[in-house]
Amino acid sequence: MRKIIGIVIGVSLLGMLFAGSFLGALHQPEPHGVPVAVVGPVEQMQAAIDQRKPGAFTLSSYASAESGRQALLDREVDGVLVPQEGKLIVASAGGRTAATVITAAFAQGKLAVEDAVPLPPGDAGGISGMFYTLSLVLPGIALAVLLAQLTLGFLARVGALVAGSLVAGAANAWLADVVFGALPGSYGWLLAISSGIVLVIALVGAGLVRLVGTPGVGVAALLFIAVGLPASGGPLGARFIPEWYAALGRFLPVGAGADAVRNIVSFEGAALGWPLGVLGAWALFGLVLLALPGRAPAPTPARIPVAV
Repeated sequence: MRKIIGIVIGVSLLGMLFAGSFLGALHQPEPHGVPVAVVGPVEQMQAAIDQRKPGAFTLSSYASAESGRQALLDREVDGVLVPQEGKLIVASAGGRTAATVITAAFAQGKLAVEDAVPLPPGDAGGISGMFYTLSLVLPGIALAVLLAQLTLGFLARVGALVAGSLVAGAANAWLADVVFGALPGSYGWLLAISSGIVLVIALVGAGLVRLVGTPGVGVAALLFIAVGLPASGGPLGARFIPEWYAALGRFLPVGAGADAVRNIVSFEGAALGWPLGVLGAWALFGLVLLALPGRAPAPTPARIPVAV
C-alpha cells in the first residue's frame, strides 16, 4: 500500500511540475521590452507608450526607413514605425504574437501595415518552428537512452551519437521542408542545425546517464522539456513570458535551437551568434560529462556454497 501511495504522489507531483512550468510561463502573456524601430525621435512616443503599457515596448531611433528595415531583417527589432510614410513594418515570421501586438499598439487602423517577412503558407499559425524544435529534443533523449545500453568507448559513443543525430536531423528537416512546407527553402542549413540540436540533447542526455545512471534520463527530460520549452516562450516568444523565465530560457538549448531554426529559414541566417554559442556550450558540457568516470556498477553479491 505504501508503494502505491508513493507512486500516486510521485506521479501527481510530476504532473504539477509540468503544469506549473507551462502554465506559469504561458498562462498570462504580456509584452516585455519588445524592440521597435522608429524613424525619427522617440522620446515623446516612448513616454506616451509607457503611459499606456509600461515596459511593454523599447523604442529606438533610426535615421531612415531603410536602416530600420535592415534592423528588422537582422533580428535587432520586431517592428519598424515610419510615421512620415504612415507605415508600420513587421515580420510575422519572426513571431506572429509580436507582429500582432505591435500592430495593435501602433497601427490602430491609421497606418498601412507591411509584413516584410511573412509566415510561409505551410505555417500560417506560426507555431511550427517551436514544435519542430521539440521534435528534435525527443530523438536526442532517445538516442542517449538507447545507446546507454551498449558497451562503447568514448569515441565510439560520440561517433554513434553524431551518426544518429545526422539521420534524425535529415529526416525531420525533410518532413518540415519538403513534405509539409512548414519550414521551407533552406533544406541544407535546416538539416545542419537540426542535426546539431539533436546532437546537443543527445550528448547531454548521454552524459547525465553515464554520470548518475537511469535518473539522468528524467533530469534531461525535465531540463529540456518541462523547463526548456516554456522558458523559451513556446509559440508566444520569449518577450511575452515572465522576464526571469525568459532570462533562464536564453541559456537553454531549446530556445536557442528554435531561434536558430527561425533565423535560418526566414532571415537568411541573421543573428545566429548567440543561439550557436548556447548550443556549442551545451555540446561541450555533454562531452565533458561523457568523459568523466561513469557510475560504478553495483557489486555482485558473493555466493556462499551450500553443501547438499
